[in-house]
Amino acid sequence: MKNILLLCTNNATLYLYLRHQTKTNGRMRSISFIFKLLTAFAVCFLSSCLVMSCVDKDTDYSQPDKGSNPNDFSFSTTQNVQLNLKYDVSAIDKDYQILFDVYFENPLERDSEGQIIRNKNVKPVLTRMTDGNGRYIGKEVIPGYLLSEGEEVYIYTTYIGVPGLYKTTVQGNAIQGDINWDTMYDLDDLSRTTRATVNGFTIPDGFETLGGWNAKGRPDNLDSEGEMKLSASFMKKINKVIPEDGNCPGKYRQSADFEIKKAANVKVRFVGGTSRAASAFGYYCYKKDATPKEIAAAKKYIVFPNTKTGQGIKGGECMKLHYIDENGNDQGENFPEGVKIGWFISNDAFNSGKVEKGKGMFYSTTSLNSDKRTHTAAFKVNNFIVLSFEDWTDADYNDVMFNVWSNPIEAIAPDVPVVPDTEEDDTSIAYRMTYKGIVAFEDNWPSKGDYDLNDVVVKYNSVLSYNTKNQVLSTEDSFTAWWAGANYLNSFIYQLNTERSNVECTKGGVAYSMDKDLALATIPVFEDMKEATGDNTKKTTVVIKNKLKTPIDHETFGVAPYNPFISVFKMTTNNRTEVHLVNYKPTEKANKTLFHTETDLSDLDKGIYYVSDSRYPFAIHLADAERYSTTEKEAVDKTFPKFASWVESNGTKDKDWYLK
Repeated sequence: MKNILLLCTNNATLYLYLRHQTKTNGRMRSISFIFKLLTAFAVCFLSSCLVMSCVDKDTDYSQPDKGSNPNDFSFSTTQNVQLNLKYDVSAIDKDYQILFDVYFENPLERDSEGQIIRNKNVKPVLTRMTDGNGRYIGKEVIPGYLLSEGEEVYIYTTYIGVPGLYKTTVQGNAIQGDINWDTMYDLDDLSRTTRATVNGFTIPDGFETLGGWNAKGRPDNLDSEGEMKLSASFMKKINKVIPEDGNCPGKYRQSADFEIKKAANVKVRFVGGTSRAASAFGYYCYKKDATPKEIAAAKKYIVFPNTKTGQGIKGGECMKLHYIDENGNDQGENFPEGVKIGWFISNDAFNSGKVEKGKGMFYSTTSLNSDKRTHTAAFKVNNFIVLSFEDWTDADYNDVMFNVWSNPIEAIAPDVPVVPDTEEDDTSIAYRMTYKGIVAFEDNWPSKGDYDLNDVVVKYNSVLSYNTKNQVLSTEDSFTAWWAGANYLNSFIYQLNTERSNVECTKGGVAYSMDKDLALATIPVFEDMKEATGDNTKKTTVVIKNKLKTPIDHETFGVAPYNPFISVFKMTTNNRTEVHLVNYKPTEKANKTLFHTETDLSDLDKGIYYVSDSRYPFAIHLADAERYSTTEKEAVDKTFPKFASWVESNGTKDKDWYLK
């Protein structure tokens, strides 16, 4: 009977519909019923015979015979890339994890005021976390249009204690980096700071110094006895309490002048910072009952001429302070009771071995600041007193950080808040990543169709949450019914690579039903795409949240849009027609008899799905796409001329064909 139908109609649409109608509960319907259906579709059949194919015969290879081989091109707009990074964390005590971003464009730039800032228009492609040894090894999925041999890649972190920016290139299918202070990338011209040692130095009028330094600003009188490895827990707390681009809590913002309550020695230990400015740091002394005028007149002594981490100074390195009396005289290392120590930052003052005027002076004594704003934060972490500067106009207060130490320790006991301990486990969110794009389907599978790839078009925006082990904790998936160009009534569904029992699925805060017949979490989104689009008069968005009971490694779980597919004719029962992306596995409900029929050359035994020898796919994912449309009944390469070049080159050329 099947052969008769094929010979009589040669019409994919009619054939698929009849196939579904003639198989119900495993029993064939009567021949009379079939002929009634044939009669009902006679007009449609005759019309279709008159319509010429919209596929260009010069590029159309979708006429397979028994000897045809499946096209081995995946039609994927993403690529797998091996990411291997190693941060040097030798200066930090054990178990320090680093959160980093991967960019394909420099995330830093100079603003109109000469400050190096993060370019908010440049978005990271990838975010991950290293292990406790500063290493990351993982396979990542990245939009293909970004990847080409020799393409510049920037690895960026705001975590203190390691280089903030590193530059490398794509080599083959890998991105690798050995990140240390010698290999760090600086936006500044490297001629600004050379490795040579200078015999002398210059400082602005009104400033003094405790000693000299080399051309990179590294002091020659560092206190080796005071140097120490900073603990990972200490660094973690600072990263969390005053993160880059964050808002430092008001309770930590204060004038951080420290009073000597009994005679003592005082040291300052450099912690780190996120500022890209080569700023000079120093201090001044005054009696606790000094007038504002006397404080302003106090001699300013430079301690660290260049606070750009990794150049002039590194985390854990230390300097002994000297008491400078009210007359500006150096009285040695003993600070008497009743003296107060104030601090200053001269923004971006260091240049080629010299300390210049800088772009602005900021003091811990609020009254000295021209903007009358408090520019310091002070708090205690693991019994360490931390002084942190805001060196410009934002509010993260993490630009340059120091630990202030005294002997005896109780000699400086400022009233500063203590950063509380926070318990984190594998269920705590460490970071999030956003994936976006469009998926488009042909619903005539396994027939050729017209390849306009607009029968079902769905736009997605998914936010995945991860823990410190780079395991997926949850997803928030937003799907928009973008277009329904088919005559059929099709459903849109997606499947996660985890067991249904491992997922708590909600929609609008209410529990949402997954397919109870399938072991993997399979979630219906739009039952009827034509209804969801109002026959293409509107766009409907559905937001679905999935919380994983047990976190899953990101490589195992994969990334959005996961395994999206359509069910033709709104069928949700067994033996339904499912259309998936190339080589994405169908569900157990798919009608397996349709595979390797008509233009489909799938081989289920070999795990090959939804392929043909055609230069067109049955479904496609367009990574990062914001919009997409094709002319009805016109093959996709007519609307997007570079599609053909992309396919013919097996994805090596015109990778951005759909973004143009």
